[in-house]
Amino acid sequence: MNVVKLHATGSTNDALKLRFREIGIPHLTALYSLSQLQGRGQRGSTWQSEDGKNLTFSVLVTENLQGLTVFQLNQIVSVALAQWLFKNYQIQAKVKWPNDILSVKKKLAGILIETVFKKQQLDHAIIGIGLNVNQTEFQDLPNAVSMSLLTGKVYELEELLFSFLLHLKHALKHSSEVLNQYNTYLFKYNQTADFQIEDRTFSALVKGVDHNGNLLLIHDDAQHAYEIKTIKWCL
Repeated sequence: MNVVKLHATGSTNDALKLRFREIGIPHLTALYSLSQLQGRGQRGSTWQSEDGKNLTFSVLVTENLQGLTVFQLNQIVSVALAQWLFKNYQIQAKVKWPNDILSVKKKLAGILIETVFKKQQLDHAIIGIGLNVNQTEFQDLPNAVSMSLLTGKVYELEELLFSFLLHLKHALKHSSEVLNQYNTYLFKYNQTADFQIEDRTFSALVKGVDHNGNLLLIHDDAQHAYEIKTIKWCL
């Protein structure tokens, strides 16, 4: 595993993609930045992070991808992150479909995966993760939380990164086992939650996800499957 440290960059995903194209880098090379000026989230949102306080990093994955879909890779990374937080730091975390990690119902981390296919097979992926670590104040973000707020401890960023990379390496090698544990970590699994579609708000029972990555909800006496951009959690 190789780790590249930058003091500042626009986006760690973009910086890692550029290095991969120009010089070629090995599996599980990670790039992290103390300041990320243009961090991206799902649906074009931005990732806000106080400089030097959090882990904003991207990881290149080129191995153990055979037969996986993009959403399955998302599931593996999400579960790996939640497992790692509990195993190493006793932080209870859940996966809020599709790509957020929550603790105490607040956002602790976000995941953004960019993929490249060759001959209809997943060839490589850039996994971008923003993890709130030592930041203790989140202006205009009442639903954010950090590891430090949860535990009262201050963490060394690079130590966290190496630790997570080891856990991710193991998860990728045991992908079937990790995928089978997804529902265990799914936020509100087998519980009722509130959702919004356009101007309509409703309650539904969360029943997991299907093989296409759609969220399965039971409401109005039937099971429905929702694509990522069609529905919103009400928290």
